[in-house]
Amino acid sequence: MYLGIDVGSISMKFSLFLPEGSTELSADLRGTFLDPEGVALPGAGKGYNLSYDRLLGDPVRKVPERLRRWIAALGEGNVRAIAVTGRSGRQLAPLIGATYENDFRCLVKAITATHPEVRTIFEMGGENAKVIRLEASGDAGLLTVKDYDTNGDCAAGTGSFIDQQAHRMKLQVEQVGEMVAHAASAARIAGRCSVFAKSDMIHAQQKGYSPEEILKGLCDAVARNFKSSINKGKDPVPKIALVGGLFENSGVVRAIRDAFGFSAEDVVVPRGFAHMGALGAAAASSERAGREAPGIAESPVVEEPEERAFPSWAPLTTENVVFLRDRVQPPPKLEGRPEVFLGIDVGSVSTNFAVTDWDGNLLKEIYVGTQGRPVQVVTDGLKELWDVFGDTISIRGVGTTGSGRELIGELVGADTVQDEITAHKTGSTFISRRYFDASVDTIFEIGGQDSKFIGLEDGVVTDFAMNDACAAGTGSFLEEQAERLGIRIKGEFAEMALSSNSPVRMGERCTVFMEQDLNNYLYRGARKHDLVAGLAYSVVMNYLNRVVRGRKIGETIYFQGGTAYNDAVAAAFSQVLGRKIIVPPHNGVIGAIGMALLARDKVRATKEATTFRGFDLSKVDYRRREFVCKGCSNYCDMQEILIGDSRTYWGDKCSEKYRKAARTGTVPVIDDLVARRIEWMDRLVAETPTSGARGTVGFPRAMYFHERFPFWKGVLTRMGFGVKVSPRTDKAIAREGFERTVAEPCYPIQVAHGHVGALLASGVDFLFLPNVINSETAHTHTASQFCPWGQTLPFVMASVPKWEKELRQKLLSPTVRFRDGEKFIVEDLFDCFGPLGVSRKEIREGIRDGYREQARLGRFLEVAGAEAIERVEKAGADAIVLLGRPYNLYDRDVNLNIPAKLRDQYGGNVIPIDFLPVDDIDIRDVNDNMFWNYGRKIIAAAKWCRNRPKFHMIYITNFKCGPDSFVRHFITKASGSPYLTLQFDGHGNDAGYVTRCEAYLDSKGVLRPWAQQ
Repeated sequence: MYLGIDVGSISMKFSLFLPEGSTELSADLRGTFLDPEGVALPGAGKGYNLSYDRLLGDPVRKVPERLRRWIAALGEGNVRAIAVTGRSGRQLAPLIGATYENDFRCLVKAITATHPEVRTIFEMGGENAKVIRLEASGDAGLLTVKDYDTNGDCAAGTGSFIDQQAHRMKLQVEQVGEMVAHAASAARIAGRCSVFAKSDMIHAQQKGYSPEEILKGLCDAVARNFKSSINKGKDPVPKIALVGGLFENSGVVRAIRDAFGFSAEDVVVPRGFAHMGALGAAAASSERAGREAPGIAESPVVEEPEERAFPSWAPLTTENVVFLRDRVQPPPKLEGRPEVFLGIDVGSVSTNFAVTDWDGNLLKEIYVGTQGRPVQVVTDGLKELWDVFGDTISIRGVGTTGSGRELIGELVGADTVQDEITAHKTGSTFISRRYFDASVDTIFEIGGQDSKFIGLEDGVVTDFAMNDACAAGTGSFLEEQAERLGIRIKGEFAEMALSSNSPVRMGERCTVFMEQDLNNYLYRGARKHDLVAGLAYSVVMNYLNRVVRGRKIGETIYFQGGTAYNDAVAAAFSQVLGRKIIVPPHNGVIGAIGMALLARDKVRATKEATTFRGFDLSKVDYRRREFVCKGCSNYCDMQEILIGDSRTYWGDKCSEKYRKAARTGTVPVIDDLVARRIEWMDRLVAETPTSGARGTVGFPRAMYFHERFPFWKGVLTRMGFGVKVSPRTDKAIAREGFERTVAEPCYPIQVAHGHVGALLASGVDFLFLPNVINSETAHTHTASQFCPWGQTLPFVMASVPKWEKELRQKLLSPTVRFRDGEKFIVEDLFDCFGPLGVSRKEIREGIRDGYREQARLGRFLEVAGAEAIERVEKAGADAIVLLGRPYNLYDRDVNLNIPAKLRDQYGGNVIPIDFLPVDDIDIRDVNDNMFWNYGRKIIAAAKWCRNRPKFHMIYITNFKCGPDSFVRHFITKASGSPYLTLQFDGHGNDAGYVTRCEAYLDSKGVLRPWAQQ
């Protein structure tokens, strides 16, 4: 007999394997098994699923306890070997005398033995979800792993997600499948975050959905998220095996079939679907012949709960926290009928109101829950303000911000509608000057479901980040856990946390997983005070690692938002960062205060009358329509408000797709240079022959194409090749690139993989990917290198398994050093093209043709750039200078078309770096050894902007760009002014980038021309 144990995050599964020829087990013994019938493994033997138990967070004690029982039941000495797999398998193996087996190997071994027809495995366990794709290999046709995808540190798409939602509804998770079977329809539930799902469940209950319909919506949400976030757009090959404990839920099985469009014949739920890993481990242990019976470890000594030691943080203290709330004076008494300003911040969780006078004194604040009903909440808030003030004040201006800013701005008749960054920056800056006599340079803003980071430099927004579709590290995260522990989030939470001597170090996790960690720690004897303090640290670590993500944190740090009312979180920030944390007064309504101040500033500058519709919104004629946005797996319930011809929206959790642009009325004074350059290159591609005497060469429209194509067009066509350029980047090309990338490079390199795939699929004779080392330069005192990924691109492509054989015949990858001059380039190219019959003379003539084509592009850029600069300066207009590499500036998929949006939405005079006269600028006073070719140009462009205050820099780059992460540190030194960085990574949502641009341009005065008057 051979035992297999699968120790997961939530449960442990035991299986038994009997090789062929083994003695049949007695009926009495089999009667103690979870599945007495067993599972046949043709040609190998038979397997039995013995037991399934929850670990309750203590595998080191639970597994040996259960193992001793099975050893006793099966008979001492009868078990020849034990193999353990799963999350805790490696740790447990030596404790129980077992061998460790890889979980992928075990799962594949069991599936291929029991269901050889399977080609795709979907596993959905407690905390883990994965897709494994199989293919036949070798002459024997053995099934091996082709590739796989797994979930990260998010619970969406796992059993724990369903588990938690069932608990919220006071149901056993085993009841869900049966209930879902009786649901007539499904409520729309967010699939990407437990916290958002909870909000949707509450709203669905308010709308009258039955528990069955809500649970069906949950199953659908899990299936949608598994498809989008774990399967990642790939096509599963039937048959598909559904394994893991979650598939005991028939509702999830049905939802997976519906989400992927599988027929009943496409899918198999194996007998023992939750035990496949354990069964595979048992079978694997039988292959390790000659082992003695295992020595079972004694159970660990059971300590008293209060003596259990857990990893811990330093105790929390508020010694390094400054609470400015203590410095606030009561508002002045109203005299006469003063003019006041109203700011409204409509968020996903809370809606805040602030009324200020001309001096910025806060006369009234309101902080209430939004509850998914922004119109009703604002209606009630305005009524409350009327009840307090009546006709004793005169509203002179109104501003709105937050996720509902357009909708509420339209309803109330706002005079100004601003993004949240500008609102919070304005409110924080005002308060810092009034109460602290220091300019804030860093803002940590944590609300109910949103977390934001704002970096400031001289009052200008230079960096911004916010949480995506994950609420870990937000106020709702803390509320969830406090509710689970039975303590009040207001007052009691902080009091308990600050009294802890050993805050439990729980790390940073998804709210679903954190809830399980809490239960496990409680079971193992952790004190509630220590867990609460640990949660405060967890919020901080989640925020720093998921939102800030290594960004520069300044010296004057403001912590605001609703979560800042919790003193324990402020204390945790001060402990982790070792810096002073300032909690401003009115920290929950800073955004609303900022909007009141912005409304005041606009009225002061323009002298315009307010458009405020009054305190009674029942007098506003509007219509409302509800629909579902299917832009991602969240399937958000949307509300559309129609007032006259104006449409505004509410409910979009994961993007700002439905937001109106902050249009300024400004008209650009220059041509659309980005579009003109792309058109110039398109014309060159169109006039390039696609066939030639020596065949057709595929040229990827990626990376250095955007700068060097004119040169290579001249070279290749002179040598007798036709040139076929791949199509513009689209979703299909980007997805292909993501799937084919072997390593984890920057997004442009991933996109280049997609272009190569498109060209190979089109049947080109050759693929041209030069190994370009450096560039020509007039600055010979230092090197002019391209980045390592760009240099090695042909070798990276050649290692892609799908193309490896084809590229051996088709890849043309000459090593080229432009800096060395024509003589060496001829020899470099001859090494590659000589074997194809191309002479040195043809290559030399091709190089000269190429330089003539390249010079044409240079002249176009020079003339168009000079004309644009002259027009901007003559008009006294603002301009936006785009810093970055050509493949980031001119590929609309890579940069989400942000350059065009800067022009179309904000009237920006957009001037990319290669339209500027920077080639002759010496940067040695900034960096005397800038050996990156593009790095030197980018710093030179920043230096060109130094004495031109109306030219505002936006640096477009990527996550994982090593050279740019270095170059960025020299931009402010070169330019003497703040700049904005946009890092793109392939996510298709432009909301965060547009918001960053809006805040940066607003703080520079570009979006509020009246502020410059």
